Amino acid sequence: MQVIRHIALILLAVTLAFSLGACAREEGPATTPEVKETPAPETGQPVTITWSFWGDPWEVDVNMRVIDVFEADFPDIKVEILHEPWSTYFDKVEELFASDSPPDVMFLEDIPIYAGRGLLESLEPYIQRDNYDTTDFYPGLLRAMTHQDSLYGLARDNDTKVIFYNKPLFDEARLPYPVCGWSWEDLRQTAMKLTKKENGETKQYGFAYEPDKWWRLWVWQNGGEVYDDDFGPTKTLLDSPEAIDAIQFLADLTNVDRVTPPYEVQRTSLGIGQLFQSGALAMAFGNHALVPGFADTPGLRWDIVCLPQNKHRVNVADGAGYVITAGSRNKEAAWTFLKWLESPKGQAIFTESGIAVPARRSVGQANIFLKQQPPHNAAVFLEETELGRPNPIFRRGQEVGGLFDEAFRPVWKGERSASEAVAEVVPEVNRLLDGR
Repeated sequence: MQVIRHIALILLAVTLAFSLGACAREEGPATTPEVKETPAPETGQPVTITWSFWGDPWEVDVNMRVIDVFEADFPDIKVEILHEPWSTYFDKVEELFASDSPPDVMFLEDIPIYAGRGLLESLEPYIQRDNYDTTDFYPGLLRAMTHQDSLYGLARDNDTKVIFYNKPLFDEARLPYPVCGWSWEDLRQTAMKLTKKENGETKQYGFAYEPDKWWRLWVWQNGGEVYDDDFGPTKTLLDSPEAIDAIQFLADLTNVDRVTPPYEVQRTSLGIGQLFQSGALAMAFGNHALVPGFADTPGLRWDIVCLPQNKHRVNVADGAGYVITAGSRNKEAAWTFLKWLESPKGQAIFTESGIAVPARRSVGQANIFLKQQPPHNAAVFLEETELGRPNPIFRRGQEVGGLFDEAFRPVWKGERSASEAVAEVVPEVNRLLDGR
């Protein structure tokens, strides 16, 4: 407990608010809504649409700039906002869907789940009619927005994962900076050399990751699979040696090698980000959401590198995107706005703000993204985004995730082995997936 108290004192000195990841939400019956095209508004007839989103105050400011530019381009379409903080947004979403007048355009994640409930408008008729080119979007992000072979949303960004590293800490240890192509063992050995202890207490950790949410990525990298089908699983495949070894590797970083903070500290991006900013963490697993806070931290010199690889190189395609609701009464105007949001011009405004990795290749490859410094190696985000694989999204996904969380928490804490946890949880998950 002394170690945790010591870390807590470090974190109190750091002021940073990060958006936390969200748990998967349960998908309803796999029904495809009937798509009915709505006539375009007559020229000169003003239309008002509603756009809902979550975000911190500075993100609201960015979105208001977006609206100003859009309305200058399309003066006959006015956009009203419906903003909620992250903590209450998805509860509000359910209320809005139950109402007679849901927002026309929504910022949403887990899009296939909502599409399966018949709540979203398929974009396919609009895309085909307008010959809208989607090839500039990363394939993994398109797959993440698809339900039953129909595209229901377009991603604003991607949740690409990278490793952030503290340059001065590497310099002090006389270690070369990591480069893409490094391995799990390289990560482990480097983290051991960067971990410092004084009088039995760890003063500096070599590495930190988010065990609860992202162990799946490490399973994929080791050649394992979590399910037999990521979007309609009938069973879990976690009892494979590849999956068990990946989970145990992560746990051993904490409980055998002692190179990561305790589970309580590194279970969220907030804890990891604060520790990295304080200078007590050499390498941090995370996404682009960490960049603004790190860039604004005085004296913090850092950069990024690709994820270490094992049997495979793989990353996640897990961004949120824009959708048109099935209940929208202004679908043509909503499509005009959504198209503009996803245009290079619209994406450039978000990219300039430093919010995230753009969903369009062309925007990511432009100076507007690549010349944002730090990080110096911004192209790493693009390289890793090409490797993106959608997270599993399916009915009862939240319940299954809860079973995994409960089973693996003792593993992250060093209280049981990965093989013991897997042996216990696999039958439970399979019963749930089988409907028993």
